[in-house]
Amino acid sequence: MSLNLVRVAAGVKSLDHLREVVQRYSYEDSDFGPVMPMTTRNRPKRQAELLEGGSIYWIVRGAIVARAALVGFREFTDENGRLAVNMLVRPEVIPTAAREKRGFQGWRYLKGEDAPTDIAHNTGAYVSKSGEDMPAEMYGELKELGLI
Repeated sequence: MSLNLVRVAAGVKSLDHLREVVQRYSYEDSDFGPVMPMTTRNRPKRQAELLEGGSIYWIVRGAIVARAALVGFREFTDENGRLAVNMLVRPEVIPTAAREKRGFQGWRYLKGEDAPTDIAHNTGAYVSKSGEDMPAEMYGELKELGLI
């Protein structure tokens, strides 16, 4: 099983919004092809494991909802002169079965066997605990109201 990362998609309101953000920041990298960078201050120590088929899973409005394949890391010096790392992911957003997850700062490791499964592409639905599909926006609104 592959090793993955999980990270909050800060400021993202829905799965469609996540797709827009990923497309907006994607570019063609000379070494990795099409990628979207995600900046972090700390380089994962288990980088080699992550690059053996790992993904970054995104938390949107209190649930893991999507992933993208992780393809590389690139160190750089930020505007304050500190070392930082860009985690490079493919710009294809793959929806997953929703799994409730509280937000946190930075990223965390996620073992392959603990990762949510992929769902049909472009459905934009969350899978509730009862197994019913629910539109992403509805899930987010109910979560904010404390009803889920």
